[in-house]
Amino acid sequence: MKILFVDTETGGITERSALIQLSGIVQIGKEVAEEFNFYIKPFPGSEVTDEALKIQGRTREEVETYDSEEEVFIKFMKILNKHIDKYNKEDKFLVGGYNVRFDIDVINRFLKRNGEKYLFSYIQATTLDPLQWIAALQLLKKIPVLKDNKLETWCNHFGIELKAHDSLEDIKATKALTKKMMLLMR
Repeated sequence: MKILFVDTETGGITERSALIQLSGIVQIGKEVAEEFNFYIKPFPGSEVTDEALKIQGRTREEVETYDSEEEVFIKFMKILNKHIDKYNKEDKFLVGGYNVRFDIDVINRFLKRNGEKYLFSYIQATTLDPLQWIAALQLLKKIPVLKDNKLETWCNHFGIELKAHDSLEDIKATKALTKKMMLLMR
């Protein structure tokens, strides 16, 4: 099984929001095959809110020094093409992440802006998302109801170290959280 754990940091939560950081871990079977962490300069006309920058601990001047979307697009596509034959319907990543549908949408818009219309030639439609398991595990009394369902809250509960709002740190923590929650499903 090929799993792509991904996380993004953006300039806001709208479709016009810039993709500022894209990070991931490629896992093939039980082995980590690759890890990546890209910092991306906002595309022209994109939204970058002061609130998003504050949460992430970044400045406008800093994000302007990052690689262009075009440069990161080329690097990201090399990773996808190295591990997936997009013409083989049986060869797709299972995408893992916390609230990962948001990240998939961000990545899909990023690829489309750069001329790649077929993200789903690389990934499955199903996902590996621990946020989606919380209610079921709570109903089964495997986990408690906490103050909220933020990644940081669940990582604290399970004793997983997290430096929140850095996509590489978030995805490492999400990968660890996924493993812990999957063990509870036995």
